[in-house]
Amino acid sequence: MEFAKEGTTIEVANNEPLLDAGEEEGWDLPYACREGQCISCAGHIEDGPAEDYIRHSNNDSLMDDDMEEGYCLTCVAYPTSDFTLETGESP
Repeated sequence: MEFAKEGTTIEVANNEPLLDAGEEEGWDLPYACREGQCISCAGHIEDGPAEDYIRHSNNDSLMDDDMEEGYCLTCVAYPTSDFTLETGESP
């Protein structure tokens, strides 16, 4: 996975949420619930539809249209392929 704002490529295990992997790198990523119930941690996969690159363990907030546009919830998103991710800034 490449993190767009950091310009860095990191390896993320398929059993590790994207948010956790970014935090391990020391990045201050946005989040709130950590359960897939809000959109505070939302990220955008620049390479295409989210379901082509990640799987969610829970998703109570994103609609199918959002995922088709490449949005994911980083707190519950697990990588299934290589991609570039862009997230918002943490307050």
